[in-house]
Formats: sequence, C-alpha cells, structure tokens
Amino acid sequence: MTAPAWLEVLNETMDACRTHGRADLAERLRRRRDAPTGQIRLGVLGFPKQGKGYLLNAVLNAPVCAVGDAPTPAVPTEIAYSAEPAATLVGRSRERIPVAVERLTGELGARPAGTLSRVEVGVPRELLSAGLVLVDTPPVGDPRSPRTAAALDLLAEADAVILVSDATSPLTAAELALARHVRTWCPHVLVALTKIDASPGWRAVAERNRAMLAEAGIDAPVQPVSAVVRQAAAKAGDADLNARSGFPELLNWIAEQASRPPEQSRALLAAVGVRAAAAELVESLRDRAEAAGQDAGLGQAALLQRAQRRADDLRRQNTKWQNLLSDEITDLLSDAEYDLRERTRKIVNTIDRTFDEGDPAKVWDDFAPWLDNALAEAVDVNYTWLADRAEWIAQAVAACFGAQYDRALPDLRLDGSGVEGLDDVRRPKIEKFKVGQQAFTGLRGSYGGVLMFGLVTSLAGLPLINPVSIGAGAAFAAKTIKDEGGMRLQRRQAVAKQAAQRHVDDVFLRFSKECRDSIRLVQRRLRDHFTGLAEELADELTHERETILAGTAERERRTVHIRREIDRLAGLHQRAGELGTIAGRQQRRELSA
Repeated sequence: MTAPAWLEVLNETMDACRTHGRADLAERLRRRRDAPTGQIRLGVLGFPKQGKGYLLNAVLNAPVCAVGDAPTPAVPTEIAYSAEPAATLVGRSRERIPVAVERLTGELGARPAGTLSRVEVGVPRELLSAGLVLVDTPPVGDPRSPRTAAALDLLAEADAVILVSDATSPLTAAELALARHVRTWCPHVLVALTKIDASPGWRAVAERNRAMLAEAGIDAPVQPVSAVVRQAAAKAGDADLNARSGFPELLNWIAEQASRPPEQSRALLAAVGVRAAAAELVESLRDRAEAAGQDAGLGQAALLQRAQRRADDLRRQNTKWQNLLSDEITDLLSDAEYDLRERTRKIVNTIDRTFDEGDPAKVWDDFAPWLDNALAEAVDVNYTWLADRAEWIAQAVAACFGAQYDRALPDLRLDGSGVEGLDDVRRPKIEKFKVGQQAFTGLRGSYGGVLMFGLVTSLAGLPLINPVSIGAGAAFAAKTIKDEGGMRLQRRQAVAKQAAQRHVDDVFLRFSKECRDSIRLVQRRLRDHFTGLAEELADELTHERETILAGTAERERRTVHIRREIDRLAGLHQRAGELGTIAGRQQRRELSA
C-alpha cells in the first residue's frame, strides 16, 4: 500500500524539526500523524470568564462543564458519546479512575495539582455519536502558565477549534494573537461571541470582530450565541427562541466539521501543521542568518580593525622598549662607573690630605682600617644603587607594554657586591729614622761645623776644638738631623700615598669590571624576558587574527547552510500548500529564503 503524500511531507518536516532542535514541533507533528482515526476532535479555547463552560453545556444541553464560581479543571476535559453518563479521571501514568458524573467537580477539586493528564466524560448525545469529541480546555492566560500550555496542547490533535470571546467588548490584542496562532495550526476556526443576551451592542462588537479578523488575515467566522437563551428555549421548547440564541448555526458548523471525509481532513490538517512548523523554523533560521550576517559584517570588520590596531601598537611597543632598554643600559654603565669613580676620588683626596699632614709611620695603623672600610662602603653603596637602578629600568620597560604586561618582573638579583672578598690594603715599606741613624747623621753634621768654625777660630789663636767650634758643631748636628728627618718623612708619605692610591685603583678596576658585568647580565635578563613577552603577544595576535578569519569562514559556511535549510523548508512549505490545495483549501503565501 502506497503511503499518502501528506505523510511523506510530514515525516520530512519532523526530521527537520529535530535537526534544528525543535523537539516540541516534531512532537506536535507526530501527534498529528498518529492521531486516532474515526474521531473528530473539536477544541474550545478562550480566556477566563468568557462563557466557555456555558457554551459547551448549551451545545450538549447538559451540565457537563464547570460554570460560574465552580473551580475550572487544570487539564482538558474530553466529552464523547456514551450510552450512559460516565466520567473518568486519567492520571499522568495513564491510570484511569472512574467517578460519578455528579461528583466530578468535587473529585477534581480533591486531586493534587499535576496528578491528572485529562478528564474523560461520556454523555448520550446524538451530536457525538458519529465520533465527535468536544474538548474543554483550561483558560488561556499567562504564556508561562501550565494551564495555558495544557490548553494550547490541544492544537496537536484538534480538527477544529472554537474560540470563545464574550460580546461585552471587541477582541483584545491577546485574543487576536491567540486566534492567529490557532489559525496557523488549525484550518477550521470559529469565533463564538457569547453573552449576547447581556450585551445590547453585540452586533457592533461582532462586526468589529469580523473586521479585525479580516484585517489580520485570519480566516474565521464569527458566530454570536447566548447560552442563557438556548437554555430558556430548551425548557420552553420554543424553536424561535432557540433560533435567536445562535446555537443552530453553531451546531451546523460543528456538524460540518464532523461530516468531513477523514482522509481529506487528515491531509489538510497535516498540510496546515507542516506549513506552521516550517514557518516557525524558517523564522528562527532567518534570525540566525541575520545574526550571522551581522557578525560577519560590522562585527568581523571591527574585530579585524582591533587586531590591526593591536599589531601596530605591538610594533611601536617593540621599538620603544628596545630603544629604552638600550639607552638606559648605556646610561647605567656610564653612571655606575662615574659613581664609583667619584666615590674613590673622594677617598684619594682624603688619602692625600692624611699623608700631607701625617707621618705614615705613626698613622698607618689607624689609616689602613679606615681605607678598607671606606672602599667597602663605596663599593657596597655603588652596587646597591646599581641594583635599584636595574629594577627601575625593568619597570620602565614593562610600562611600554601598558595593560598587556600582566606578569611579574624578571628576577634581577645579583650575586652580591663582593665586598667580603675585598683585599686589605697592604702596608708599604715605611723607612723609620732610628736613633742610631740620627746619631750618625748628627755626627756627620757636627763634624763639618766643628771643622769649619775651628779653622776660623784658629786664626784668632784658639785651638781647633774650642767652645765656639763645639757649639757650631752641635748646631750643625741638630740641623742635619732635622733636614734628614724631613726628607725621610717626605719619602714615607710618598710611599704611603702611592701604596694607598694603588690599592684604590686596584679596587676601582676590579669593581668597575664587576659592575659592567652585572649591568650586562641585567641587560640580557631584561632583553630575554621582554623579547619572550613580545613574541607571546605576537603569537596571540596571530592566533586571534587566524581565529577571526576562521570564524568568518565558519559563519559564511553556516550562513550558506542556513539558507539551504530555509530553501528546503520553503520547499516543504510549498509541497504542504499543494496538499492543502488538493484538500480543497486555498493556498496561502509561500516562504522563501
């Protein structure tokens, strides 16, 4: 047996719904496909207090549905034919609980919320004997309410729908939106205008409702009815009064729904369901395509421009930090050497003053520790200053990267100034003017004095050695000793100065070399650290650009895929429209990409 054409289209649409993550639409189409044959389900929808229960009771001429202040069931009530009045509560686990019809309202009120899936009521009415099932739904309200969801769930299996709105006012925006939604999923919709007996201006309201429905493109007749007049006519057996109630026309419309050929009705319902599902899918796909197009347009251009700006900034940063590091290291080399030179120069000046005024033989023991301490202090201060300057340079170079520098500075700890390894100044060979040397020098000087003055006084008849020559010898001896002591002191001072200055020069040369080595070490550490950072930022930028370009290609691929899917759904929509034409319905506007 060949499957009907509508079944193939319906199955393809169900697959499309699952593919695009709309399991709800797929389930609705499945229920439409698997709906039991031999039944015509007519749902009654409406907002609260519109007279929906009164309408159904008037149709059946039986108090089946809750009216007035009685609690309205939170689940649908299915009313079908039965030889005897009967009621059954169907639970969520499909358990069936028979209850007496007259106790139905009380039983519903006693059941905990959420334990029932529907209520089945059987009444012996000729209208229902051909398989017609009237479905009373919970009032429509908040879109997030379970009652609203239970009411709209009717559309998955309904062959026709009666929308109930009272005649006290024209259709509200919410009622018009509900009518549009119902008409999208169900081909046969009638708007029942209730309470016309209590609304003198119901004719104007009915005309207004017809105009609003036509303006909105909703194909649905408006039928004014009065349940009160219907009940009064039934009690009185008044046919004219019954005709004024509007129910004969309503019953004719219901009978028309029940009399349609089942296969034609199923094809039409499948076509409407497919077109509704395809329209929802196409709308969501268009939104995705539009969003993808925006991402691929201004969004992608902005991302690429931002990446280009970052690349330009990175190039400027690389040039800036490299120049800054080179300049600062050069300055540091010069400044460190000058600082050490200046400190040692002051020490040399002190050495000169010390030995210009003092005898090294007397002051050397105090001078040597002072010199060692002064040199150690100079070297240590210079080295500490160098370390502080290196930290400052690291921070200045890091500032070139701005907010992109989000890591710790490199470890710039140096091995130490090496003061502890500083050699002590060696004591120079200081020649002392000993007593024996002084005596010898004095005798040498006195000899000349005695001889010179002895010869002079011998002309006066005095002996060579006389008091005058002896006094002169003593004076010459003292002068000779003094002159010799002064010369020896100057030699000692010169030797001490030379030794001290040589020691200072040795210290300067050694630590100047160590400072330069330390500065070069700092330069290499900073260069390696910031070069690595610049390379990481360049890699990140390259990856970002590749990601942007890859994202653009992916979005373009998705856009093409979405447009193909829209075309495929438009094809299903068109095929479903052709089914609707075959089933006797006028084809409506088709979808396109």
